[in-house]
Amino acid sequence: MSRDDIQQDSDDEAAFVALLMQHRHRLYAFLTKQLVNPTDVEDVFQKTSIVLWKKMAEFDPQGSFFHWACGIAFNEVRNFLTVQRRSRLQFDVELVELLAQEAAAEDTLSESRLDALRQCMTQLSGRQQAILQRCYHGSESITDVAEKLGRERMALYKQLARLREKLLDCIRIRLAKEGVSS
Repeated sequence: MSRDDIQQDSDDEAAFVALLMQHRHRLYAFLTKQLVNPTDVEDVFQKTSIVLWKKMAEFDPQGSFFHWACGIAFNEVRNFLTVQRRSRLQFDVELVELLAQEAAAEDTLSESRLDALRQCMTQLSGRQQAILQRCYHGSESITDVAEKLGRERMALYKQLARLREKLLDCIRIRLAKEGVSS
């Protein structure tokens, strides 16, 4: 094996790990919607991660990593439920399939909402965007932000409420135009 091959393998592994880390919360949520016990979810998530790693070479980078991973996760849930048949609380395969379909549809809706939010954020002024960033993505409290802006805390709360309402209206309009029910 040449040095270039080793470097390529290392790069492929790093890219794969980045994709897994990027989608881990969504994948975990997908599993949570199909299993009752949080410990079972964790076990199946770990098994799914191992299978994903082993099948890394089968992943088509042109496709959706999340959907590919969900297919593998779905199979791991089915395998887990087959082994757990002795448990008093269990889902049958049809229910698991229904839950998986609903989870996939819900994920698509969440992605549509997130895309709409991103587009609606661009319609806000730079100052409004900065306020939202500081209040919701920063580590500062509302009181600290208000103080640094030279504003009353309640006035900032009211502005945030108006901005949230404006964004919600914008999101609803965008989703309606796309034919997505919110």
